[in-house]
Amino acid sequence: MYCTNCGIDLGPAAKFCSACGNPLAVQATTVKARDWDLHVNVLGWLVIAHAALVGALGLIVLVGGVFVRKLLVENPQLLLDHADPNDLPPADVITIIGPASLLIGIFFLAIALPSIIAGIGLLRYRSWGRGLTLVLSFLRLLEFPFGTATAVYSFWVLLSQGGKRFYNDKAARAEA
Repeated sequence: MYCTNCGIDLGPAAKFCSACGNPLAVQATTVKARDWDLHVNVLGWLVIAHAALVGALGLIVLVGGVFVRKLLVENPQLLLDHADPNDLPPADVITIIGPASLLIGIFFLAIALPSIIAGIGLLRYRSWGRGLTLVLSFLRLLEFPFGTATAVYSFWVLLSQGGKRFYNDKAARAEA
């Protein structure tokens, strides 16, 4: 170890320079423990926010599709303004827009509901919340990019050794 002020060679355990008296920087030997409580809370809110966005998308598809269908059925001239009359879709296709968007919207809402429940379970440190979040995170891997990022973060928080130990301890105390 060398003094940063005068450059003299000092022993490894020196705290001050013997020549100039300059205090030497103490190297940190302890590693700060991760704040697992913060990570679990962030994860819980991320899962809920992601589910809320998926649910909002479901509501938009549900309402928007019904609105578009009604608009096209009542105003067929909207399709005729800029298109060749021979290129128009059959009337059956237009009438399917409403029920199809209804089913797709309900599907998105059905996907969002378990994620909101999982996020609440995480925030309340319930043991089932961890398992449900892991299962849903596996499915969320396909929802690139936000679902994938949330899933990877879920795996890191809930499957790492420290995170798993922390969550299980907190869940045992919360459910006791």
